[in-house]
Amino acid sequence: MNCIEILEKLVARESTNPGVLEEGVAEDILALLKDAVLELSGTVEKVEVEAHRPILRVLLPGETKECFSFICHMDTVPIGLHWEKNPFGEWEGSRLYGRGSCDMKGGTAAAISAFLQILAMAKKEKQKPKISLQMVFTCDEEGDMKGVEKAIQEGWLDKNTLLMDTEPTDGTIQTAHKGRFWYEWQFHGKAAHASEPETGIDAILSMAMAIPEAKKGVAALEKDSFLGDSKICFGQCSGGIHPYQVPAEAKVSVDMRLVPPYTAETGKEILEKAVEKVQKIYPGLQSTILITGNRPAIPHYEESLLLAKCKKAIEAAGYQKAKVCPFPGYTDTAVVAGKCDNHTTLSYGPGSLDMAHQRDEYVEKDDVLRCEKVYFELLRDFYMNGI
Repeated sequence: MNCIEILEKLVARESTNPGVLEEGVAEDILALLKDAVLELSGTVEKVEVEAHRPILRVLLPGETKECFSFICHMDTVPIGLHWEKNPFGEWEGSRLYGRGSCDMKGGTAAAISAFLQILAMAKKEKQKPKISLQMVFTCDEEGDMKGVEKAIQEGWLDKNTLLMDTEPTDGTIQTAHKGRFWYEWQFHGKAAHASEPETGIDAILSMAMAIPEAKKGVAALEKDSFLGDSKICFGQCSGGIHPYQVPAEAKVSVDMRLVPPYTAETGKEILEKAVEKVQKIYPGLQSTILITGNRPAIPHYEESLLLAKCKKAIEAAGYQKAKVCPFPGYTDTAVVAGKCDNHTTLSYGPGSLDMAHQRDEYVEKDDVLRCEKVYFELLRDFYMNGI
């Protein structure tokens, strides 16, 4: 099965999160890789994170303990409404439409195809690679990232793993991540009759006044020379229990993307200072701030061995030098970098992140084949030369 056939197979299998989840596509991946890996005395592992939510590992042992690994998430976001194309695969010219075609089944297919070619090489040459070569497939990347955390717990990934994900990167190499910090910001006022709002403390109004102050606080943070400026988003809000009552309670979800050296505590302090400004107008106002997500910022490491190897593979595959830039979101490699203090992680894959999660998501055939060539050159370099 060639690279494009693998892509078609993966896209045809729904793996939405929330939704059908990853069990079916995990079996498809095992069917592609298991026999070839075991024939070379490799390792194949499947671990259940939750019901119907496995993670997978295939490993071709090398002559030394060093390891290069792809990491590919198997889940996609839900399909959504109003598609004009078949969300389980439809070709139009050189584009394959389908949920997950871009994020990230295109990259997964290219990596699997390249890995199979290296397995065939190892079988023919009857020789171990200089370092171990591995693929890890995770669940729940589009959620709480439980899959990669389980892979770390299992010892599949650590501080020394040379780790590449195949997220869509528009032909660039992406290496750094802003910190991803989530908060539930609660406002506690005082209920009153709507005809006498001055006798109460309007929690919704207080929240509305505090939000722009928080935005100003984030905007005032210093920029990072590589990652740029910090961001803040207010995703959901709610409050009140009756349309004719001054609301005593309100809350808003906050997503901050902060550059180093800022942390979750930095974000919490910004929210606290915003409340303090509103309390000058409403002294009785109270606030509770819960940190619900804490993923640290990952800086750029120019001296990374994997970065140098990736640049070399791109040129060996016959393509122009790739621009190196930050990854705009937060993905599995960032979790490994943050939890394991790993300085050799990066993202490189087919497609554009702008197309990810969109209605009528697609990936270009030539882009997938480009990445297959680069992945093969990278694997061949590690196979023949090691680190």
